[in-house]
Amino acid sequence: GCGGTGRHAWLRTKCRKAWGFDSLHPYQYYSFMNYRILLSLLIIPSLLSENKTIEVRKIINSDDFAQEKNSYCKNRSDPSILTWFEDFNGDSLSKDNWQYSVSNGFSYNGQYISGWGNGELQYYTKPQRNTRFNEHHHIDDVSGENLILKEKIENEKIKNVTNNLFLEDGYLKIQPIYNKKKPYFGFSYTSARINTKSLKSFTYPSKITICFKVPKGIGFWPAFWLMPDKDVQWPQGGEIDIIEHRGRISNIASSALHFGKTPTNKSTLVGEALIPRKVRFIDKFHSITLKWLEDEISFYLDNESEPYFRIDSNHPEFKKFSYPFNSTYYMIINVAVGGIYDDYWVDYDAFCKNRLCTNKENPDQQRFIVDWIEYELLGE
Repeated sequence: GCGGTGRHAWLRTKCRKAWGFDSLHPYQYYSFMNYRILLSLLIIPSLLSENKTIEVRKIINSDDFAQEKNSYCKNRSDPSILTWFEDFNGDSLSKDNWQYSVSNGFSYNGQYISGWGNGELQYYTKPQRNTRFNEHHHIDDVSGENLILKEKIENEKIKNVTNNLFLEDGYLKIQPIYNKKKPYFGFSYTSARINTKSLKSFTYPSKITICFKVPKGIGFWPAFWLMPDKDVQWPQGGEIDIIEHRGRISNIASSALHFGKTPTNKSTLVGEALIPRKVRFIDKFHSITLKWLEDEISFYLDNESEPYFRIDSNHPEFKKFSYPFNSTYYMIINVAVGGIYDDYWVDYDAFCKNRLCTNKENPDQQRFIVDWIEYELLGE
């Protein structure tokens, strides 16, 4: 069956009824560009996938939910016990901690995999270079409005921000933008993806907590996840998805572990926290904590003392594949658009149309907002 969740699902397309992809929902954005992305997935020699996905769900009905609050995030830790933290204060993204991923895909065994292997529609942007201003806009006379635009680009480069990612009021905000009239390298959707690769590493035994608010609308796919420092073919080094969310679903937070030998021979273990609808999860700040021990990983929502998802190396799937998570990893924060995670559903009206999101009454509802991240190494 199709089954499964999470990124790197490009080897499950055999179950999309081959060329028909079932029947397309009206919200599923189906343009030539999307067709090209999905077609590129189909031609990969992966029709005999041995992938396996196991999902567990736990209802979280915290005592904290009895009180109406803007943020249900866990209490902040004493800074003196933290190994590292990120508050996103100021208006500049630290170049010492974060760098951008760009484009709409990656290379795998010499082949370019578009849509980041999942049929995603967005092109990830980064701060523009000054030279690219002249190349892209074909402008020699930089004065008047052109000068304002050039200064804006220079300011973005200094602050390490873009139209899709910026810091505001002590928050990191990532907003995908839909602009069909002015595609970016042929893509109607742009977004942002940042990572700490070669800048900051994270390992066990530790706790990693993120306080966040997810965007609302069909097609949003925000995520905070970890990938291995060492260069190995995915998923041999493992992948830890601390939080990913479907913008269409208002009350479920999802975490996952990916591991295995090859993209066609792997397992995915998924844990989902179900939050009562009255809490309006999608409208509030919540936190997820990864408790990362040797041979054991667990995930906690807000101030809960019991995990909603726990896995150790004795799980039956690690009899088939080795346990890869006793290692060092780097962080990734991004918002994808569309893709297999929510069966390719996208409502383009849900997205901001420009940097200021002037088409929305409350632009922050269309943004993945991160308040803070904490990393604490634990004693052996």
